Amino acid sequence: MRTGKIKTALALCALMAASGAAAQSATDIQVPPAGFDTGMIADPQIYRPMGQPRGVVFLISDAQGWGAADEAEAKALTGRGMAVVGLDLPSYLKGLEKHPDDDTCAYAIADIEELSKRLQAGGEGDYHLPLIAGRGDGGGLALAFAAQTPASTIEATVVADPSAGIALAAPLCTDAPHETTGGRTTYGLTAGELNDPVDVVFTPAAPQAAQDHVAALAKDYPDITVTSSSDAPADALAAALSARLDAIEKAEGPLNLPITEMAVAKPAQDTMAIIYSGDGGWRDIDREVGATLQKAGVPVIGVDSLRYFWNARKPQDTADDLSRIIRHYQTEWGVKHVLLIGYSFGADILPVSYSLLPTRDQAAVSQMTLMALSHERDDAIHVTGWLGMSSGSANDPTKDLQKVPARIVQCIYGEGDDDDACHELTDRGYEMVGLTGGHHFDGDYQALAGHILAGLKTRL
Repeated sequence: MRTGKIKTALALCALMAASGAAAQSATDIQVPPAGFDTGMIADPQIYRPMGQPRGVVFLISDAQGWGAADEAEAKALTGRGMAVVGLDLPSYLKGLEKHPDDDTCAYAIADIEELSKRLQAGGEGDYHLPLIAGRGDGGGLALAFAAQTPASTIEATVVADPSAGIALAAPLCTDAPHETTGGRTTYGLTAGELNDPVDVVFTPAAPQAAQDHVAALAKDYPDITVTSSSDAPADALAAALSARLDAIEKAEGPLNLPITEMAVAKPAQDTMAIIYSGDGGWRDIDREVGATLQKAGVPVIGVDSLRYFWNARKPQDTADDLSRIIRHYQTEWGVKHVLLIGYSFGADILPVSYSLLPTRDQAAVSQMTLMALSHERDDAIHVTGWLGMSSGSANDPTKDLQKVPARIVQCIYGEGDDDDACHELTDRGYEMVGLTGGHHFDGDYQALAGHILAGLKTRL
């Protein structure tokens, strides 16, 4: 283990301990302890609610810096159970200018996501994706961040009177179009669907250039909602945030689980797929494989492992929830067969989950695809996983596999991934698929999905 990782882990423990103490009073303001690296987020002020946070809001001040109105809103949000990371815009911009020397651009979302995870670690609640909010120039920066936000990373962006451009010399890491005029850069958004919804509220104080910029974006992105308010910008932002939090609370799915539905008009092959993501959540490889299966006519349920396993789940509880998913969507989509897929963390928990299913549900599973399987099964997401360290779990999914019929197992591994457990399972009668690349298969997710579908065809 590298020294830097040890220091980071120790600092994280210190923050979690401090967080527990600060949670006794919702008005306390925390400053991360010495040695705790917040990346480009300079001197954040952290407000915690009583008890376990129900989410995190990154609140960016306007150009004048963190003031009384920002503090009042932060305290109001803690009253709704939210933790708040207060960001003084002038300080934050300076931090973004000092992005790592080996980077040519500033990837702010990485620091926001990591701090959100660290603030929610160690509690008993679920993991909640963070929100980003701001007004004026702070709102403009929050809106620009939407241009670099991956899927399943930010819950929503809420801004009031956002500036059209941001006074940041360092470029943001994004492929979105941008234009710099008079020391300010205006960012568009990347092609395709927006990865997090954006709520924009304009007051009479909003500059026309900002309104025109947002109107142009909203034409191409239906997930941008634009409203107007006669209130002052700070009050308008508070109302918009409150409305978004209300919407989040009402948006629970039919099973009250962190799942994504990817339905089709008419299921192909009388089959549905259930994909358990890696510990980073429902994104990248999991999402892309799911999208390819959906295009092939196979409806998909994606389980966000980051959120579902944020706290420890007993294997039987996981199996019970899997059974609920199978039965609910077999009925809703009118399908007989189930394709179980897991990637990395998600692959590690599938064998034991299958073994604990009722016989009826086991019989419905025609194929179990394990991608990037390891020798360690964890029942919860661990900070050590984010730091690239082993959790030290004694539970070995390759032993759990002994209770799974060999005929349904498809083990897909990267030929360059020396840690993949599939390398050692060649004598068990499983379908073995070796692909070029390492843990992420060189990003060729369509080919990966093609192998999954080819295996399914032989089993139906």
